[in-house]
Amino acid sequence: MRISYIDNLRVFLTFLVVVHHSAVPYSNLDVWPKWQHTAPSSAAEPLDLLLVVNQTFFMGFFFLLSGYFAPGAVDRRGPRRFAAERLKRLGIPFLAFVVLLRPFFVLPDYVNLPAETRPSFAVHYFTTWEVGPAWFLEVLLIFSLAYALLRHLRTTAEPLRSRPLRRRDVLGFVLVLSVVTYAWRIFVPHGTDEPVLGLPSPAYMPQYVLLFAVGVAAYRHRWLATPSRRSGWFGVLLVVVSFVPLALGGYRGFGASGALAGHDPAHLALAVAESLFAVGVVLVLLRVFERFVAGASRFSRYLADNAFAVYLVHAPVIVGAEALLLQLDAAPVPKFLLTLVIAAIGSWAISGALRRVPAVRATV
Repeated sequence: MRISYIDNLRVFLTFLVVVHHSAVPYSNLDVWPKWQHTAPSSAAEPLDLLLVVNQTFFMGFFFLLSGYFAPGAVDRRGPRRFAAERLKRLGIPFLAFVVLLRPFFVLPDYVNLPAETRPSFAVHYFTTWEVGPAWFLEVLLIFSLAYALLRHLRTTAEPLRSRPLRRRDVLGFVLVLSVVTYAWRIFVPHGTDEPVLGLPSPAYMPQYVLLFAVGVAAYRHRWLATPSRRSGWFGVLLVVVSFVPLALGGYRGFGASGALAGHDPAHLALAVAESLFAVGVVLVLLRVFERFVAGASRFSRYLADNAFAVYLVHAPVIVGAEALLLQLDAAPVPKFLLTLVIAAIGSWAISGALRRVPAVRATV
């Protein structure tokens, strides 16, 4: 059963993805194919801040919502049919991105290789593994298949027990997430690249796993169907409190790969700050959308129906918009805003057109 406010929230998160990736080419961070590499600039620092804040919560929120819809799908189809459906709905789009869209996505990196050592594009394409935003489909497929296996191995059905989400549950989760994230980052610090799966942010893997599990629990306990009226204010409190461990040393953990020992307390303070902030923002957005953005219209349904396809096509659209604005002499923030407008409108328009094809519509 579709819940309109969650549909609207998915659209918002998808738009945040487009915002995030539209900002990267003009930021000081080298984590996206760029047609033009420039020296670090203070004018790009607002975009750096936007990227850091976004990264703290938005992909984890996607995994939470994905986990929320998994139990009901398994209940209806059974673990085997669920696994087959996930292979189709996630595996085929992932392969489509790798085969059809990835060449456009990696083109700036290829063009910027030194001419004297640049291999053929085919060699570059097959000897690198940069899957861009499609990493989410890859990891979500792994999570979904793992959940299907767990349900297959269970001898009894998972119970449905509606109960309110308690504050001590939230605080306990923040504690667990903080400790697990700190321990994980001793071995996978900020800035680490994951060469096998192509993850741009493997340091956040504990958040992705645990929020997916929270999504499963949220379905069983009906936490998202009727969020507590005070959950939003509690989320605001968590966001405010998150600045305390950040100010007490957590800020030193940002971009500190190799600069601080993996067990340095600054990494623990940063993990606590990020966990408080991420959980707080999730609670705030759930309550705000449930209270104020719960309606459905023809336009909102169009946005929601095409959000998944937008996630697939937006990367090459952004690369194209960046190329279009390459000769524009403007500061990073205005160029980001122009790229965002082109990318958002273009991605939803292209997705809507593609989904008119029955074969595409059946998959995305």
